[in-house]
Amino acid sequence: ENWEKLSYWASMRLQTLFRTVSGMMLYHNALQCHFEAQGDRRNKLGVIWDPSDAFTCVVAMQMYTFFNSMQYKHTNIMFKKFPKSMKVAYIDCEDLEDSAHPDCIHEDQKRRYYSCLIDASCPEDATGRREPKYKIEIPGYPILGDGKGDNQNTAVPFTRGTYVQCIDANQGAYFEQMLLLPNVLGEFRSKRPGDGGSKKIIGFPEHITSDFGSVGDFAASSELAFGTISQRSYSLLGARMHYGHPDIMNKEYMMQQGGVSKATKTLNLSEDIFAGMDFVLRGGGRTIKHREYFHLAKGRDLGFNTVLAFFSKLSSGAGEQLITRQTNRLGNLLPLPEFLSFYYAHMGHYLSQWSISWGLPLLTLIWLVVLLNGCEAGIVQSTVRLVKQILTLSPVMFIF
Repeated sequence: ENWEKLSYWASMRLQTLFRTVSGMMLYHNALQCHFEAQGDRRNKLGVIWDPSDAFTCVVAMQMYTFFNSMQYKHTNIMFKKFPKSMKVAYIDCEDLEDSAHPDCIHEDQKRRYYSCLIDASCPEDATGRREPKYKIEIPGYPILGDGKGDNQNTAVPFTRGTYVQCIDANQGAYFEQMLLLPNVLGEFRSKRPGDGGSKKIIGFPEHITSDFGSVGDFAASSELAFGTISQRSYSLLGARMHYGHPDIMNKEYMMQQGGVSKATKTLNLSEDIFAGMDFVLRGGGRTIKHREYFHLAKGRDLGFNTVLAFFSKLSSGAGEQLITRQTNRLGNLLPLPEFLSFYYAHMGHYLSQWSISWGLPLLTLIWLVVLLNGCEAGIVQSTVRLVKQILTLSPVMFIF
């Protein structure tokens, strides 16, 4: 018993999955507090009320099938700790036998793949693995990209309700923030039927908890600039897209466009933003807003190489956006002010930095060649002589 309490204490002080799930499960307590403060116990709903009917925490564990006994044990401990609202979605597979009916499966496909859901009520086997409660067969191997986007999309069908919030496993939450959930859901309220008020993505900032040390403080400041200050301006200018967590989306509209993330290997590196692009391209009153009265916690790795890799990911993702059809269509359809904001908010910033980085040395080289060429003979003759030198690559030979 003491060892279990110590494990809980240590897990809440590290950036673990248990800490993330514990933070999300605060929604359960917040909903119960709202019911006790505002609920009407005179009707039938007050008798059968359960926060689990309004909130479900679906943990996407795509590798659950390949866990060892210790990992199954840790997962069951989480089920024991959060028996009502926590569920696990994972990807399962089974080999095709020679006698099995192909059932329109490609001849090169040797397995059937399923998206499965388990909860605390599912029975366990000898290793601690639970039998799935629901299974949905999916057409082929679902991991097209780096795994994160596909992992989210295979878990979305098991979520309940209209609104979904997808977060990473390095995040946390605060109870006082969860009490603001009615305000967040009020952002989707329509003023009149059919006005498109629910067609929204509501974005929120993140509170970086790993802001100690010089590298951690630099990473936290960069996250503040990118996730809060910049998004505040982009939302006003109409250039904000979906940047993942902790944005809350209307699940019905996201499923119509193929999911909450795009996932194509080596192409959709910044997989979250393509959901916002597809959302805007569909029009019909769809809007993306940014609000700052609600936030979640987030921890970053404090290693210098990890921080550098994060910025490399942003720049590489911006470069890959240039060759996608979403960027092409937005460039053709957006009004000029929104297009200019969208351009500089994403790939335009890095193109400008590239131009500045190469422009200054190039300008210095040109002036150096002009000065070495001499200007006493006149502008025309000096220009002709300069062009001849450039065509013969003499400045390059002179420098090297």
